[in-house]
Amino acid sequence: MKLSKAQYIELCDTLRDKAQEAHHNARSWASRALEAESRLAIYEPGDEPASTPTNQEQS
Repeated sequence: MKLSKAQYIELCDTLRDKAQEAHHNARSWASRALEAESRLAIYEPGDEPASTPTNQEQS
């Protein structure tokens, strides 16, 4: 593919813009995933505070 210098620069700018947009979208989804994981972590067994007695300790 033979392009002029100006065409190569334009192509690079276009590809860089697409890559930056994809990177931004990926970071947005990663942030959402981290937020969801942190919210769901409170529901995982074994994550209760040590000061809360369990059913076995109360018996």
